[in-house]
Amino acid sequence: MTLTRLLIVAALTLASPLVLGQTRTYCCTDGNGHRACGDTLPQVCYERAYREVTPGGRVVREIEAPLTAEQRSRRDAELKAQRDRAIKEAEAKRRDRVLVDSYASVEEIDARGEREIAQITVDLKRAKAQETDLLAARAKLEKLKPTNGAIPRDVVDDLMTNASELAAARSIIDSKQRDIDLTRARFEADRNRFIELTQASPRPRSTAP
Repeated sequence: MTLTRLLIVAALTLASPLVLGQTRTYCCTDGNGHRACGDTLPQVCYERAYREVTPGGRVVREIEAPLTAEQRSRRDAELKAQRDRAIKEAEAKRRDRVLVDSYASVEEIDARGEREIAQITVDLKRAKAQETDLLAARAKLEKLKPTNGAIPRDVVDDLMTNASELAAARSIIDSKQRDIDLTRARFEADRNRFIELTQASPRPRSTAP
């Protein structure tokens, strides 16, 4: 081996530990806007964003600063909102599949809605008939009140029972009317969505009451 080659090999051998010992430098910007660097992460860089730099000055990695409690809370809220949106979108797709699989035409949807509303209407009419009977009974009880003096105990009891039953009947009437409104709105939404999904062209619905 020539003397020149021996000198080159020796120089490379001596330089290797120096190169290996300076593979990374850690740098950040402190609170005063000054740059801080070190072979290990400077203490001032804790809880801050920093960069890993090669001896040649090339940035090989950038580390973001740890999130504050407020930032973590905001991030968690955003992630939850994303999950909720994904769940709602999946549920909407599932409902669309069920809707398209359940009906062959818009007319089937209309017929199903009319049947459900008709059934609720039967209950509504029954409750209204009960209300009418209770109002008639109350009118009779009111006539039993004496013009002067105390009301007989049995009349008081009957009036209290009548009032309780009348309140229950009216509560049922209100509930059934809400059910009809909600059912009508639900089938109207299903009808519109079915048309949107299938591009169906339904026959005009009857406008008769």
